[in-house]
Amino acid sequence: MIKDILNRPYEISIEGETYTLDYDNKAYAMLEQLTGKGLFRIYDEFVIKNNLKYSDCIEIACCGMLKNHSQGEIAKARIALNEKRFLFLQNIAPITLAFIEPLTPPEIMQKKEKKAAASSLKKKKK
Repeated sequence: MIKDILNRPYEISIEGETYTLDYDNKAYAMLEQLTGKGLFRIYDEFVIKNNLKYSDCIEIACCGMLKNHSQGEIAKARIALNEKRFLFLQNIAPITLAFIEPLTPPEIMQKKEKKAAASSLKKKKK
C-alpha cells in the first residue's frame, strides 16, 4: 500500500458553498487521468509558468474535493466554475496551496513552520 502524502485541508467558497480541498494520492492520480498530463507537468504549467488551460485549472480544484465531497457536490462546483470564471480567481490562493503543499518536501515544510512560529513569537513579544 502506498503511504499517503503529507497534506492538510484548505477551504474555498463557491457561490456561498464551502468546499474542502485535500489532496492525496488518489486526487493526484485522478488529476493526471483527467488532464492527460503528468503531475509535474501540471505543476510546472500551473505554478511555475502560469499557463495551464482553464479546464485543467478546474480539474485541479475539483480533484482536491474528492476526499470530502460527493460527486454531486463536485459537479455543482464544476458547473459554477465553468460558468463564472472569476470564482476560480477568487479562490486561487487556497487552491494553489492545497495543490502544492503535499508536493513540497517535508524538510522544507518543517523549516517553514519553525520560521512561522518564530515570527509569531516575535510579534507576541512586541
